[in-house]
Amino acid sequence: MKVLFGVQSEGNGHIIQSLCVQDHLRSHDAWVAAVFAARKPKGLPRFFTEEFRVIEHEGIDIAFDAEGRVRVLRSIIGNVLKLPRLIRSLWRIVRIIRREKPDVVVNFYEPLVGVAALFVPGTPFICFGHQYAMPLAMYPRLAGFRLQKFILWVTNWATSLRARKVALSYYEFTDDSVIPCPPLLRNASRSRSDQRQEFILAYLMNEELLGSLIASAIRHPELRVECFVRTTRHHETPGNLTIHGLDGPRFQERMKTCRAVICSGGFATSAEAMLQGKPLLMVPSPNHFEQYANSNDAHFHGLAAWSPVADLALLPCSQRDVGPWFGRYREILDEVFRPFLEGSTSRTP
Repeated sequence: MKVLFGVQSEGNGHIIQSLCVQDHLRSHDAWVAAVFAARKPKGLPRFFTEEFRVIEHEGIDIAFDAEGRVRVLRSIIGNVLKLPRLIRSLWRIVRIIRREKPDVVVNFYEPLVGVAALFVPGTPFICFGHQYAMPLAMYPRLAGFRLQKFILWVTNWATSLRARKVALSYYEFTDDSVIPCPPLLRNASRSRSDQRQEFILAYLMNEELLGSLIASAIRHPELRVECFVRTTRHHETPGNLTIHGLDGPRFQERMKTCRAVICSGGFATSAEAMLQGKPLLMVPSPNHFEQYANSNDAHFHGLAAWSPVADLALLPCSQRDVGPWFGRYREILDEVFRPFLEGSTSRTP
């Protein structure tokens, strides 16, 4: 079976999902011929570009301020100004899909690939994203963020045109409009360590949140903390707080032996902490609706505490067992792809 991917490249969450699905497809003798991904000023992650034949294109960007807050109006204006380039990228994607003739296009929340479905009516599409669960009746509601909620609704619509929707979730639910699916995580995050060390592991997306963690570490000298964060300036830290630069593999290994986790409101990292059985405090990025929604959702279902600041006193004492639900991802991926695997006439190159 021949497959094309579309992957949103804002952060690593959707990239990680694409790697998980690729591993599953390989086990069924299917292959990913190419991946569409929006180019980024700092480049795409090497672990992604080394794994796939990536076709970069102009994409929709989200603007952040110096403190990591989402700037909604700036994001809208910036994307309107680059509309001619976005249209050219859309037609390039359409031409490539028509030329490649895949059995299915799998879209991990990339808007231009979603819209391309309108121009290749004979090609089936599947779309994956935790965002597809957010408008559903069972999802806990969060006040405010009206404009960002509208943008999420538009993006959900654009990414899922003519597509079979797979809604990723921390927990099992039932809804006829989507296929519920556990988080799609890296294989390395599924193994556990027999060792446990008495330290708290933190990952902060925004340097501005580091100040609250430093203050909390000073108030709790009995707690040892290791924090992974990208810093642009020197920070005075107490002896019980160690700062590391961003390092995905090292962070993942430290998660397996830590006592508890503090992380942003991102879906993938929080899900990995849940799978590892770690008590979890989620600290969403300022003015970032999706991260606040993820944090509120996890808290509502007893999977995490959340706070706008990194406060060690708010860490829960335990974590629910999510293993039975998280372990069903292969079964559900089989269900999603079975019609295409059974009907495919393509052969692995």
